[in-house]
Amino acid sequence: MGLFLLVCALGALMTVAVLEIQASATAYIVGENHWSKAQQRALHDLDRYLVDDDAVALARAREALRVPLGDRQARLALERDPVDTAAARAGFLQGGNAPGDIERLIWMHRLFARAPYFSEAIEQWRLADRVILEMAALIDRIEEDSRLHRLTAARRDEYRAALRRIEGQSHGSAFLEPLVEGTHRLRQGLVALSLTVFVMMTMYALMLMRRTLRHVRETESEFRVAFSQAVVGMLKLDREGRLRRVNEAFARLLGYRPDQLLALRLADLLHPDDLCLDGQGDIDWIRMCEPGDRRLRHRDGGLLWVRWTASMIVDVRPGSDRIFVVVEDVSQARELADEIAHQASHDELTGLINRREIERRLVQAIHAVHRGAGPHALCFVDLDQFKVLNDTCGHAAGDHFLREFSATLDKQLRDGDWVGRLGGDEFAIFLQGAGLDDAERAAQRLHAILGESTFHWGGRRFPLGCSIGVAEINVDAVDTDSLLRAADTACYLAKEEGRNRVRCYRDADRAIARRRNELEWVAQTQLAIAEDRLLLYAQRIQSLRGENRLQYEILVRLAGEEGQVVPPGFFLPAMERYGQAPALDRHVLASVLAQIGGQHDHLADLDLCHINLSAQSIADPAFREHACEMLDARPALARRICFEITETAVIANLADARVFIDQMRARGCRIALDDFGSGLSSFGYLKSLPVDILKIDGAFVRDLDKDDVDLALVRSMVQVGRALGKTTIAEWVETEAAMARLAEVGVDYVQGYALHAPCPLAELIGAWAPVAAGAAEDRAGSPIMSA
Repeated sequence: MGLFLLVCALGALMTVAVLEIQASATAYIVGENHWSKAQQRALHDLDRYLVDDDAVALARAREALRVPLGDRQARLALERDPVDTAAARAGFLQGGNAPGDIERLIWMHRLFARAPYFSEAIEQWRLADRVILEMAALIDRIEEDSRLHRLTAARRDEYRAALRRIEGQSHGSAFLEPLVEGTHRLRQGLVALSLTVFVMMTMYALMLMRRTLRHVRETESEFRVAFSQAVVGMLKLDREGRLRRVNEAFARLLGYRPDQLLALRLADLLHPDDLCLDGQGDIDWIRMCEPGDRRLRHRDGGLLWVRWTASMIVDVRPGSDRIFVVVEDVSQARELADEIAHQASHDELTGLINRREIERRLVQAIHAVHRGAGPHALCFVDLDQFKVLNDTCGHAAGDHFLREFSATLDKQLRDGDWVGRLGGDEFAIFLQGAGLDDAERAAQRLHAILGESTFHWGGRRFPLGCSIGVAEINVDAVDTDSLLRAADTACYLAKEEGRNRVRCYRDADRAIARRRNELEWVAQTQLAIAEDRLLLYAQRIQSLRGENRLQYEILVRLAGEEGQVVPPGFFLPAMERYGQAPALDRHVLASVLAQIGGQHDHLADLDLCHINLSAQSIADPAFREHACEMLDARPALARRICFEITETAVIANLADARVFIDQMRARGCRIALDDFGSGLSSFGYLKSLPVDILKIDGAFVRDLDKDDVDLALVRSMVQVGRALGKTTIAEWVETEAAMARLAEVGVDYVQGYALHAPCPLAELIGAWAPVAAGAAEDRAGSPIMSA
């Protein structure tokens, strides 16, 4: 067999090699066709130029001549030492050769440049260079004479005569003849090789057949022994299902003697549901030969699962087909699989069904409702103060509590209802055939029973208190996600309204509508992030000390699906409420770095780009790590970034804020304390907090020109900032009068509509250059800037 495969492999390799050589020769023939046609076009266009003075014809002639010149460049690159394959590729592409043929042209020249036939063609190619170079020189002389107005009628006739002489010097046929002859010889060799391989394979196949027949006769007796002594069950049947032969293992498996089994049919042993019949009631052997698990009857009446593998042995004699079957006992494996399936669909701690099984059953319920059954109800149950129990008594107590709570729930349900654990301290209850009103009453009764029950641990008593959200499963239910979200929303409102109560999901409920609206904004914002529909706006921050450096704060807008621009007040609160602010901040930071990172002229003028971050992002280690990675990839850009974090967020998360500030400052970023003054109870934390900028809360700035108290507060903040060596920025500057008073108290920078209305970041970048050019003149005439 090894010799046979070796001969086949050698024949295949030789065939592939010859075919590849033929393809390469064909590529050269096609290339010569491009070359000859381009040469003829160049001659024709030159002649036309000499007759008509058509400048376009002269340009076309030069362009056509690029084809043979490109092929010449490729050949010269391949004849260098070392070979310049890059120049060769470029030359062949210029010569109009197909990109897929380039590598063939290169390797054939490198391997066969000195081979018979091909070397003769290459020599003719070299001889043709003289004609190509002569044409190129002729074009140069014609262009020069034309430029110097020396192209007289006599010279035109002289050039046309030269063209006719060149036209008679074509080497195309001399190049093609050896290539065609060589290809013909290769084809003859391939035919001879194929005949030789065919004869060898035929002789070897005959020898192998004789050897195989001899081997079959020798091993037939061994097969009979193996059939009888096999450890797995084996049997032979005819097409009517009669058992013709069985081995000892199959007989032991079913509790019979072999001779007893030969008196039975397959229908006597196989479970009726596993016996496949056709329309006439006969055994459908096509389906019965499909491998799989089937049930066999034991002699004592029990059933056992076996792995069934059947094959039909077709006989040339009609009706003499046999079916050979191998069966293996898999009863224990089936029991184990059933146990694994149960574990996969049930919660290990409580024994209730798990989230995957809950969602599967809800899908079935939704489909049933859409077919006309129902309605049903889903209750979302969330334990109240479970964390307190876990933290005070330990996880062992928490586990016992969950088991006792789930057992109490399960005892209160009717037939057809079920309860499952969604995860943690959250459960789902399905109430079959219950509308929303009936489900609310059932949930109230269940809540009352749980309220009367207590959990005892370590001499302490804990109530089984919980909040329950109820949603109806009706024809409006779309999928399990929306259904669980509705029940979760109702449960959330129950907790928000004081916990330990039942709340139903009704579309007309204002609180439901508000939360649904927030969830919709979260979903819309997540989709906008995925589709890159968040818009970067910017508002300038201007110095009151006459500095002409560009600073601005990044403001986020959302591009709606219909093209409208949505202000941040619609979606930012919802994103923060549902813990999605880090995802938004991550996208904004990446977008800002990408947009300004490639603007080198803009970066030269940019002092600081302010980016707001939420308290959630500051406290999120994953966000900090991601921000560090992005800034480490752009160290020069990091020095242009100032992160703004609110004072209230810093005070609430002082340790996390300190970690974030240290990591960002280590990379050259600056930190601004936003809404400074809103947490005015104490400035003591500022002594140890390394922030660079204090942004005075706009609530103190908005009415500064009318309120002396605000002025005094702003003055004190400026003095604190100056004492600590920090820059101050006043927000919400909306009037010239307020700007003048801010300059009087020593504020360093101002920001607000009195200076600049927010605009797209790209627009600000484009407009800054002309603005910067005239900024010096504007400051010279501004009393505020002078102040």
